[in-house]
Amino acid sequence: MTHVVASVATLVTIALPTFAVAVDLPATPSSAPAASAPPAPAPEAVGASAITTTPVAVTLRMGSGGATVRDLQRELIRRGQRVKVDGSFGLATKKAVKRVQKRMGLSATGVADAAFLGRLGIRLRAIAAVAPVASVRLGAQYLRTFPVVGQYDYTDTYGAARSQGSHEGTDVMSARNTPLVAVADGVVKRMSPTESGLGGISIWLLDTAGNEFYYAHMESIAADLHEGSRVGVGQVIGAVGNSGDARSTGTHLHFEIHPGGGGATNPYAELVAVDPKRAPAPG
Repeated sequence: MTHVVASVATLVTIALPTFAVAVDLPATPSSAPAASAPPAPAPEAVGASAITTTPVAVTLRMGSGGATVRDLQRELIRRGQRVKVDGSFGLATKKAVKRVQKRMGLSATGVADAAFLGRLGIRLRAIAAVAPVASVRLGAQYLRTFPVVGQYDYTDTYGAARSQGSHEGTDVMSARNTPLVAVADGVVKRMSPTESGLGGISIWLLDTAGNEFYYAHMESIAADLHEGSRVGVGQVIGAVGNSGDARSTGTHLHFEIHPGGGGATNPYAELVAVDPKRAPAPG
């Protein structure tokens, strides 16, 4: 496996031959020059994946979540601040960051960028983005790529009995922190960056055709995403978890498709059509 890494104070870019993974990288000084990653190879066949090196900004602020937030919270406690190590960047964490920034003679913004995290000695955790070839030619009507990047398994569970009623999506079982990506170009319609309701940490994407996609039970949402953020197909938007009412189950993504923003439709056939492991060969 070949890794190409470009690291600067606020960007981490990684290109992998077949999929994106989460990594830990040391923070670097803000004066470090940016290296150019090689261009992604053009796909040679329908359904092939083109790997891009879309940079992921490493900045923690209100609404951010995940492992790096927990690392920050532990360091804040070590520096005398009273915060919970819960992986959720809330008001208490923001206030603690501002106090530490003042002590260090920095601008008290309450936002932890890569330069500040580096000063604290915190290793950055980022995920590279993957932009697969549009899979419309494989028969998918709504999805342009599979929402989970890594190892996963799923069956057709749409309509199955659940405590709150019939299941309106497909559960894609995968390990915690497996990257989740946008299945289409669009915007973040709404999101719950902290534990809330049945879906826990969750996000709704609205594509350019008016279709909506629901990701639930996430471990975290990508830093810097907020309601109204534009996303591109294959862009990392978060990670697999078991938040919400899935705390007693295995980690997985609950995924729904709402054509035209209406009621849910069975996403199973769409997922199979864009699944690189199961999609039929072109032609």
